[in-house]
Amino acid sequence: MPLWNEVPIHVLDFEGSTRTGVVEYGVATLHGGEITATATRLCRPIAPVPRIDTQCHGLSDADLAGAAPLAEDWDFFSGWRRSGLFAAHHAPTEHGLLKTAWPYPGAMPDHARANGAAVNDWGPWIDTCRLSAQWCPRLSAHKLGVLVEWFRLEKKLAGLARLHCPPARCRYHCALYDALAGALLLRHLCAQPERIGITLEELVRGSLGGSRHSERIQGEMDFLW
Repeated sequence: MPLWNEVPIHVLDFEGSTRTGVVEYGVATLHGGEITATATRLCRPIAPVPRIDTQCHGLSDADLAGAAPLAEDWDFFSGWRRSGLFAAHHAPTEHGLLKTAWPYPGAMPDHARANGAAVNDWGPWIDTCRLSAQWCPRLSAHKLGVLVEWFRLEKKLAGLARLHCPPARCRYHCALYDALAGALLLRHLCAQPERIGITLEELVRGSLGGSRHSERIQGEMDFLW
């Protein structure tokens, strides 16, 4: 079985909701235990952005005027998925928003398994929220910012944000900033001595959150994170 660092893991974060669609995406690619690439851009909403959403992610209709819709980046997202696996902090949200643009990606390799059998799905996903809840049960909260602070990753995150994020988008609820935070968190969790040699399959299995995972995905996609 491939180890976690032998296949690219593309950590995604979307800003938006099922009402507006994705208004910003961020992608931080982990490979060989390092962040090797990033991508981000604003996206045209499918409906006016409510004020309460703007208060969360800081993006208004005026900020998004002229942006292309997410659907124009099919080649990027299908290429990322073909090359590796997707990860997110609370993956059902990203999974649901991705499916609003493209319900199914066509045949994609299941990199978590040795035979790489094709699946017509954006998953299987790696979920840093569910993994941290399992591996750090003593923490009372598993929000991304709480975990970054708990593991003292703030300085690394700030340095990466200066290098990769748009100047006005260097905070939580900005897509690439959150993707970088998720990538640092995943790398930190996998670097612990008890998880040296953890496989992709083990990460995926730990991300499922129980036998009703598929039902949870369908029921959790309406939240704004």
